[in-house]
Amino acid sequence: MKSFALLIGIAASACQLCASVQVGEKTISKGPSMGTYATCYDESTGKLIGSQESRTAVLTSPDGHYQAYAESQAVASRTANGGSEECQNTSKLFVAGPNSQNFHAVLVIKPLPERHGNDIGIVDWSPAGHYLLLAQGWWEWGSEVGGTVVRTYDADSGNFTSESRVDEGFRRYVGKACAAVFQAVGFSPSGRAVVAVEPFFDYGEDRPSQDSCVQKKGFWLIDFAIPDVNQLPDDYKIQHYGKDAT
Repeated sequence: MKSFALLIGIAASACQLCASVQVGEKTISKGPSMGTYATCYDESTGKLIGSQESRTAVLTSPDGHYQAYAESQAVASRTANGGSEECQNTSKLFVAGPNSQNFHAVLVIKPLPERHGNDIGIVDWSPAGHYLLLAQGWWEWGSEVGGTVVRTYDADSGNFTSESRVDEGFRRYVGKACAAVFQAVGFSPSGRAVVAVEPFFDYGEDRPSQDSCVQKKGFWLIDFAIPDVNQLPDDYKIQHYGKDAT
């Protein structure tokens, strides 16, 4: 059964995904942000029930030139020594267009030691250009450690932004390494990504950590090119531009 602390922060070392831990269950999106969470376990009992698959709906770019969907396979298997059973995920992002309607995998996330669980959340297409906003997650089944990365995919060039780009933007903003909890929520009309940012709390504490980038939840613009961040008004309204093809 998946029970982990969501690790989504800005680290002070080269291990940029190993410093900021927020305790709590992973939020599974049910709206415009489509996730591929799949598990081999019964969530209520923790009992291993076998291999499962999850697939998002197809999301089309505003101009109709590109389409994307993601899927995850959670495979139940026995460990190498024939002992206990375990669950391992492989998640893939598929894109089609504009010259071919055949979907092809542009991102494959395979299980790693101590990171056997993973998923891909499709958040939205940009209003102009062909940028796809993603939430790329990982965790270890049965542990309280996991993480997520906010990044974009440029369908025209086939390039992804680096996994540490949001971290770098906030490090530039505060002038030092810091911690926060990020959730990709969409694009602004100008084409910059929008993330919801929450304070980071140490386990068991009711006040944000001294290393937390923010003291309250709010929306921020992310410029992946620089990288740079700017805070948005508390009443900022999230817009969505991609079209659900289903």
